[in-house]
Amino acid sequence: MTGDRATLSRRGSIIGVGGNAALALMKVFTGLFTGSMAILADGVDSTTDILTSVITWISTSVSNKPPDAQHPYGHERADAVASKIVSMIIFFAGAQLAMSSVQKLFTGASSVTNLALVITVASISAIAKYLLYRYKLGIGRKIDSSVFIADAMNMKLDIIISLSVLGGSIFVGITGLQIVDSIVGLIVSALVIKTSIEIFWETNYELMDGLKPDDNIYRIIFDALKRVPDVYNPHKVRVRKMGYKYLVDLDIEVNPRLSVSRAHSLAKQVEAAIKKDKENVYDVHVHVEPSGNVEEENFGIDSSNEFSHNDEQGQEIDRYSSK
Repeated sequence: MTGDRATLSRRGSIIGVGGNAALALMKVFTGLFTGSMAILADGVDSTTDILTSVITWISTSVSNKPPDAQHPYGHERADAVASKIVSMIIFFAGAQLAMSSVQKLFTGASSVTNLALVITVASISAIAKYLLYRYKLGIGRKIDSSVFIADAMNMKLDIIISLSVLGGSIFVGITGLQIVDSIVGLIVSALVIKTSIEIFWETNYELMDGLKPDDNIYRIIFDALKRVPDVYNPHKVRVRKMGYKYLVDLDIEVNPRLSVSRAHSLAKQVEAAIKKDKENVYDVHVHVEPSGNVEEENFGIDSSNEFSHNDEQGQEIDRYSSK
């Protein structure tokens, strides 16, 4: 799995760097040549995409390293850290574009020539960005990489940006209202900033040892434990995610008359059952207690909790409580 991740991430990053570099050069030179603020803004956004692809490449290389003395759980959280960096780069690029667009908007300096070239370049960009979006999203889902998915979401935004530039340029050509180009540039910058905030927020779950509301890992764990005989009252279940790996801690109760060897065997069966149902569970730590044990314990999930996905309106209906 690690070898496949490394190969796919390296290939995806190289294609991302190459594709974005070609598009950035094309759009920046078009913007400078024609005076179009919208296509120039799109070009600057593609320039930041080169940097985000490089960061994606570096982070996935780091995350694929095996555990060591300083990082006993592995290096998978490099993806989440890299996603934060990507979001900040995108934010500052969007803010700079917004300031430039506002300046042109209020100074009335908009003057676009050769609209046919702008329209052609924007069309090529929209198609190319769609292909990059589908490619990177596919890799991100296959290797469960938050930074690749974040990069893909950025590509999805780029499609909207290029289509906005295309529509705005066509409108300028029809109406002659040059100010529309600056307005489109301002809208593009707002979309860039919005995406950066979404990416920044998305990685909070992993960095704070949380799980996304639609993650069904707890249901999978309790369903798996039902198949293990002589194991009672699984509780204090806590799961955290590092990159694509899940780390599980839980308590179980067993017959107090069992030997240590037999209790250990049941704990290993619990681990095997969970890993069978969820292949990217990296580690399961099982604490064994005698059945009927009662003590004050920290927060954790138990089988009395109700688990369900969000409803169609997106309202949260999961309910967790401690033992």
